[in-house]
Amino acid sequence: MKSLNRMILLVAAAVSVLLVFGIYLLFSGFGDRMMQKAAFSQSAVVAKLTFSSMFQLMNQGWTRDQVIAFTDSAVDSLGESPMRIEFHRSELVSRQYGEVPQAAMNDDLAKVMASGRPREVAGDKGGRYFYPLVADERCLSCHAGIKKGDVLGAITVEASFDRFIDDTRKLLMMILLLMTPAPFLAAWLVTLYIDSRVNRFTGDLDAVLDEAGKTGQPPDFTRIRPAWHELDDILERMKRLVGPR
Repeated sequence: MKSLNRMILLVAAAVSVLLVFGIYLLFSGFGDRMMQKAAFSQSAVVAKLTFSSMFQLMNQGWTRDQVIAFTDSAVDSLGESPMRIEFHRSELVSRQYGEVPQAAMNDDLAKVMASGRPREVAGDKGGRYFYPLVADERCLSCHAGIKKGDVLGAITVEASFDRFIDDTRKLLMMILLLMTPAPFLAAWLVTLYIDSRVNRFTGDLDAVLDEAGKTGQPPDFTRIRPAWHELDDILERMKRLVGPR
């Protein structure tokens, strides 16, 4: 025979498991998006601060060796961080000041160099932020043959947050595993409460029927106080069953 308590506990266990996986999928995806947004925000700050430092040096006039030393220093400064920075010189600047070692141009960088607008490119566990260096009036005095709005180069900051994602997911799973027994324990306590109430009801009912059998008098159902409406309905049907016909 099927047990109501067992069914309640099985349902509670199933709900606990579904909640764990559902919450994990929901919050892990939400956390990934938030980390990605934070990564782009930090990358933008790094790119702008780097360019600000570059511009201060350019105003003082610098040599090719100083340019290379600055970019190398900027790259090395992020060596222990989850970020990586690259510098790209446009053809306009290369024709005037010569080529410098730089990474090959990809499609995303080409779009930034052509449009002059920043670009965010999301990855599986990170993202790349492209910051174009657009010429304004201050640049025209040093860069001959260019006009306002020309793209002189770009700074690319790549941020990786896979390590943080893994740590966050582990922490989330640990919290969820600790919370998993809660619905099951709650259902178990409910079944104990139901058992106690039902057992008291059936015990009172047995006592009344036993007494009626011994005395030959009609059962005194007024002595029974059902805990719930459902048990009250059962009692009313019992009265009809044993009452006068």
